[in-house]
Amino acid sequence: MRFWKSWIVTTKDLGVFKKNRYILYSLIALPILMGVLVPLILIFSLQAEAASLRQETATTLVNLFTAYFVIIAAVLPTIIASYSFVGEKLEKSLEPLLATPTTDGELLFGKSLAAFIPCVGATYIGALIFVVIIDAWSILSIGEFLIPNVYWAIVMGAVTPLVCILSVEANVIISSRVNDIRAAQQLGAFVILPIILVMVLASTVQTFPLVTLALILTGALALADVAMFYLSKATFQREEILTKWK
Repeated sequence: MRFWKSWIVTTKDLGVFKKNRYILYSLIALPILMGVLVPLILIFSLQAEAASLRQETATTLVNLFTAYFVIIAAVLPTIIASYSFVGEKLEKSLEPLLATPTTDGELLFGKSLAAFIPCVGATYIGALIFVVIIDAWSILSIGEFLIPNVYWAIVMGAVTPLVCILSVEANVIISSRVNDIRAAQQLGAFVILPIILVMVLASTVQTFPLVTLALILTGALALADVAMFYLSKATFQREEILTKWK
């Protein structure tokens, strides 16, 4: 695979996303809203017991709320990745793109990378705001910084980007099979529901220690990402898109 070919596709899509106000506002608003709202809700719920609150208990509760940022990483690609091919069709640039001397793998990798970079970047910005607010409260109320910790590092460093990749790849596949942006976004939202369900259940039904659970999820997601990429290559039909999307 020639990665420089994929990077050309990536930079082109990033330029398109920057000009789309709907995408731009979504990338800014959702992470900032969650980065501020989630810690304020958590602080409000803990404030009444701050005097007697143990550091371990507070850390566990904070760790459970990290699932919200994994969900953000899964949701944002439904907004961006759905434009991968449908947006090209609307801008009448799809046919020239598919006619370029790039392989299916290079094209799909470039499209996926263009959606992954802003989505995971926006998620990390929201998480950074979360950390600042929570630690500012915890150092004043408990005398300890609650995050980062081992679980937080695994979730944000591995689980979150892997979930984002899985959501991106699924939405790119959908975008290559439908010819309407709304349909692509609706199907994309439906596809990520199992991801959200797994994260919620994993955070609430603790059959394993949180760190062990995060490591298990990391391994499972890594395998799912690889399988999804090869599935996208196997189901991508360049000729069919060129002939049936006229």
